[in-house]
Amino acid sequence: MLPLLVAGTVFAAVDLSADDMREAEDTLHNLDSRISLQDRKALDDAKELASYFQQVEGHFSAKADAARGVEFSRKSREHAAAIVAAIETGDYDTAQDRLGDLTRSCKTCHEVYKKK
Repeated sequence: MLPLLVAGTVFAAVDLSADDMREAEDTLHNLDSRISLQDRKALDDAKELASYFQQVEGHFSAKADAARGVEFSRKSREHAAAIVAAIETGDYDTAQDRLGDLTRSCKTCHEVYKKK
């Protein structure tokens, strides 16, 4: 699956619901716990988030005024892909570092786009 994450992305208009966002947040929390425990199930969580951020990128790409959202989601997808790569090699320290990058990327995007 990693080559799909690194390769080009096909964009389609994607509507993201509040449920989708909550599910991604839950997956992010699970990923954090599983990386801390060095649990290989973290790999599934990281892959799921990479796929999710690909959808988010498509969502923002379909909007004329959301270039920052495209960039935030692209960076988040790259961070998730880096987590996948780290976990695949058993490097949980690097996975934890990249998780910090991913979390900051999410927070920054939410500050700009999440409805309050």
